[in-house]
Amino acid sequence: MEFTVTEASFLADRSATDVQNAVDKKLVKSTVVKVGARAQRLLGRAELRFLTMDREIGEALSGVGKRRLYEELSRLPEKATTARFGALVVDLRKSDAKLKRRLRLLETVKGSIKMRAGEPFIKGTDIPAYQVAALYPAASIEEILEDFPSLKRDQVEHAIDFARAYPKKGRPYPSTSLKRGISSLVKTGVFDDD
Repeated sequence: MEFTVTEASFLADRSATDVQNAVDKKLVKSTVVKVGARAQRLLGRAELRFLTMDREIGEALSGVGKRRLYEELSRLPEKATTARFGALVVDLRKSDAKLKRRLRLLETVKGSIKMRAGEPFIKGTDIPAYQVAALYPAASIEEILEDFPSLKRDQVEHAIDFARAYPKKGRPYPSTSLKRGISSLVKTGVFDDD
């Protein structure tokens, strides 16, 4: 299985910039494929394992140590529970379990979204996933639920996660809902007749 940079950043719970930097600095290798006129970088299981491990022990390793860890992870079978390089032995079970949970979450998130005319909608609704996701973190999940009372908490969380794994191209949605925007204008007295 291979994943885009943004999918990998979601799965490893890192920023897309962190993942991009790891590829640019040649800490991990990527496969480049053409998607239309654009080139897209894809990362595999070893790269995801490294990005997850690097988050946990990366500060303790030098650049050479990180490269050796990645080389070892690239050689290991998927079922391996430890990585040995030099005198170091790294237990992979905790990071592999986290990665497995994140993979299941990504599948759940994708299953909670319905694509219509190329736009992701929260399944069972006419509410665009990106519109809901754009409100976070400026608004808390509770505030988003107030703005969209027909949604459940997990639907909002899945919309946010979907937008993180598959960012919206083009112009973003506003980070304030129409309801909250009008409410704040009313509070400032903009509509008062003075």
